[in-house]
Amino acid sequence: MWIWIVLAAVVCFVIAAVTIGGVTGTLATRPRRSVYDLGEAVDFVADRLPEELTAEISYDDVTAVLAAHCDYLAAKGVASAKAADDIGDALVVVPDDEPVAWVIGRLEEQGETIADEVVVTVLDVEEQYYEAIGAIGPRVSDSDDGGA
Repeated sequence: MWIWIVLAAVVCFVIAAVTIGGVTGTLATRPRRSVYDLGEAVDFVADRLPEELTAEISYDDVTAVLAAHCDYLAAKGVASAKAADDIGDALVVVPDDEPVAWVIGRLEEQGETIADEVVVTVLDVEEQYYEAIGAIGPRVSDSDDGGA
């Protein structure tokens, strides 16, 4: 009788080990998801802005700039408000000045009066936040375009 109990325990252990090993192997091959937390990003950016700029803008201004940038990324298809959404893995190449122009335009539509230079500085500092959470991949060089 005790042999059947030991055999059942061994079989349960083997099934659990194979199942956990399979899931672990699948997760190990997927890229880590970067989660953007707007509140955390606002604190991160506000703490790293130059002192002369912190006297000019408020947390609400920083929040407005970062929220507009999140809207831009969602419009480009590289970000999603829901963690479960599949945003795809296609390479998205954007000119350096396009996000800044888009964010400035969005802020003007919303009636925000934030200077263009301030927007540029906030977005530059936000890049450090993206690097901190692992959301930025390697830069694409001109020589990697494959003649396209």
